[in-house]
Amino acid sequence: MALYVTIFYFLLPVMLSMVHFSVSASNGIGDGVVKRGTPMKAALIFAISTFILTWIGYYLASLLINRFDYKPESIAFLFFAITGFRMILHAWQKKASKKIFDINEIPVIFALALALGMNILFMGIAVRFLELNAMRYSIALALSVLLLSFSGLIFGNQFGDNLGWKLELIAGIFLLGNGVWLFSF
Repeated sequence: MALYVTIFYFLLPVMLSMVHFSVSASNGIGDGVVKRGTPMKAALIFAISTFILTWIGYYLASLLINRFDYKPESIAFLFFAITGFRMILHAWQKKASKKIFDINEIPVIFALALALGMNILFMGIAVRFLELNAMRYSIALALSVLLLSFSGLIFGNQFGDNLGWKLELIAGIFLLGNGVWLFSF
C-alpha cells in the first residue's frame, strides 16, 4: 500500500508537472525575457488551472462511471497511455529558436495553462476511475506545478531547454510504465 500511495500522491504529480517545468524553462531563457512578478503570476495561474482541471476531469468521469461496465484499471491505463504519449511527443517536438508569445502577458499565461491542462484533465478522469482521494491528489499536483513552473521561469537560463525536454521525456515514459504496471493488476 505504501508504494501505491507514493506513486499516486507524490511521483505522479511530480511527473505530470514536468510539462509545466519544460514550458516554463524554455520561456525563461534569455536576459530580461521574464519581467519581475511574472514567475509567481504564471506559477499561480498554472497551479490554479491544474487544480480546477483535475476536478473537471474527476466530475466528467463521475458522469460516465455508471453508464457502462468497465474495469477501472483499463480506463486508467488508457488515460495514462494518452498522457504519456502526449508528453513524449511534446518532448520530441522541435522547439522554436525564437519566442512567438510573450510569457509576461496574462492571456498568454492562461492559454498556456489551458493547453498544458489537457494532460491534467485526463488524469483527473483516471483518478476518478481508480477511486483515489481526489483532494489529496489535486493538492499535490497543484503544489508540484506551482513549484516546478516557478523554478522553470526563474532558472530558465541555468536549466536551458535540454533539461526540460529530457525530464518531460522521462516523465512520459514513467507514465506509460505506470499505466502498464496498473493494467497488470
